Amino acid sequence: MEQPGAAQHSTADRRAPSLPPVPSLDLKHLRTECVTEGGTGASRSPVELEALVPAEQPYLCADARAPALVLAPGLGMDGLGFIRQLPLGAVADLHLFQTPNEATEGEDGLGHFAWHVEAYIQARRLDQRAGGVVLGGCSMGGAVSLAVAIRGRVKLRGLILIGSFGNCAHVSWPLRMWGPLLARCLPFGLARRFVRQVVARTHFFGRIAPGEADWLVSCKLDRTRGYYIRAAIGLTRQDQIAAARSLTVPTLVLHGTRDHVLPHKAGVELARNIPGARLVTVEDSGHAVFFTHHGIVNAEIAAFLRGLP
Repeated sequence: MEQPGAAQHSTADRRAPSLPPVPSLDLKHLRTECVTEGGTGASRSPVELEALVPAEQPYLCADARAPALVLAPGLGMDGLGFIRQLPLGAVADLHLFQTPNEATEGEDGLGHFAWHVEAYIQARRLDQRAGGVVLGGCSMGGAVSLAVAIRGRVKLRGLILIGSFGNCAHVSWPLRMWGPLLARCLPFGLARRFVRQVVARTHFFGRIAPGEADWLVSCKLDRTRGYYIRAAIGLTRQDQIAAARSLTVPTLVLHGTRDHVLPHKAGVELARNIPGARLVTVEDSGHAVFFTHHGIVNAEIAAFLRGLP
C-alpha cells in the first residue's frame, strides 16, 4: 500500500482511531450548511457558499479540540461523492464543500475556486477552531486545495491530496489542447450521460456499480458553462510544483495504482516536492479511490489527523 522511498514519511503515531460504519447512499445522512460571503473587494457580489455536513450520529464530532476537515470535490462532482468519508465526522468537524459556479473578480486559473474555499473557511471561522483546519480534496479539489495552501491566506494545520496533481503535464495532451474548447461546446446532458456510462461500465474510475455511478455523477448544484470553462483553463495550465516545495504544512498524498485519469506518478511527484509529505499508494484502485477504497482512505486520513503536531 505504501510507496517506500517516494516521500519523506512521517514518524507520527499512525494508529487510527476506530471509525463508525460507512452509511448507505442516502441524502438523509447529510444536511446543507450555508454562509454568505461578499469578499474583500468592494465590487464583488455576495456569494452563497455551501457545504454538506453530517446530519446524524455517529457522524457528528463531539470533540471541540478536534480539527475541522474540509474536503473539496473534483471537476463536475460535488460533496455527495464524499458520502463514504462521513465516518471521519466522528473524529473531525467535517465539511464537504460545494464548489459554487461564480467567478471571482481579480482571480485567474484555480484562484477562482481557491478563493471560494478560503472564503468558506473564514466565514465559518474554521481556522480559529481549537484543532485548526485541515483541507483536502480529490482530483481538481486536490489541485485547488494545493493552491489554497500555497496562497497562504488561511492557516492550514494539514493538507490531504487524493488522486490529484500539481502539474498539468499529467493530463493527456489532447485534453490540455482541447479541454477548454470542449467545455465551451459540449452539451451538458450528453456529457453527463457519457460520464455516467464510463463510470458504471468500465473500470476507468474503479469498480463502481451502476447505482453507485448514479450517485457519483449526481450534483445538488447545477453546473454552468462558465464553471467548466474556468475549471478546464485552470487545470490544463497549472504548474504548482515549484511553489509546493516551499510548503511547511503536514501533507498526506493518497493515489491509486490504476488511476487512468491522473496517473500514479502525479501523486508521487506531489509527495516528492512537498517537504515532509507522506505518500500512500492504494493498490488496484482507480480515480475514485476515495469511494471504492474508502476503508483504506478513511483509515489513513484518521491516522493522519491523529498524528498532526
